[in-house]
Amino acid sequence: MSEAPVLSARALSLVYGDGARRTTAVEALDLDVARGEFVGLVGPSGSGKSSLLFLLAGLRRPTTGRVLLLGRPLDAAPDRNAALRRRHVGFVFQEPFLVPWLSLRENALVHATGPGAAARVEDLARRVGVAHLLDERPHRVSGGERQRAGLLRALANDPDLVLADEPTAFLDHPTGHAVMDVLRACVGRAALVVVTHDPEMLAGAHRVLHLRDGRLEATTAAGSPPATAAGA
Repeated sequence: MSEAPVLSARALSLVYGDGARRTTAVEALDLDVARGEFVGLVGPSGSGKSSLLFLLAGLRRPTTGRVLLLGRPLDAAPDRNAALRRRHVGFVFQEPFLVPWLSLRENALVHATGPGAAARVEDLARRVGVAHLLDERPHRVSGGERQRAGLLRALANDPDLVLADEPTAFLDHPTGHAVMDVLRACVGRAALVVVTHDPEMLAGAHRVLHLRDGRLEATTAAGSPPATAAGA
């Protein structure tokens, strides 16, 4: 019997506004992502990519449908998902949203648990290139360094699902590749979904999903994907 997907979405929709101002960001979307699978998500500006990631993380209330994380349905109310999200989901935002009065180390440790948390943060910091900045506060580092610190925070708790929204947007090309190397290293125990405008950053993806007008079209990249997009 095959293992259940880490992430499942069924009939997922997100609509903003009402009447003449009604805009559909995500429409009747079905998706499964397996453990150990790296899925890329691309599409034109305004196609709903970021909205979809927020729905998958339980950070936004869907208009219709549901999301299951490790077989457990996420509550429609985002605040009620906080504990489950903190334990099982790492989210890399376009803007890092670091707590300004905490050091980079403290920002990461807020999301890390267990006796090995401090050592894990140290190791990850070396891999993403911010080990020498761990005791600095966010305003004392560059934008690219803050982005890498956001990645450190997202991975600090060894999550089951990693969702990354343009994780290399503010980084130079070599640093962007280094960040993607760290994210790809998650594949094996976690499920990884990455939104990017740069197809080069999706090297090694099992699938690249194209979002257009809130609907998914799936394209299989090199390699054999562990799972397929339901309804794609």
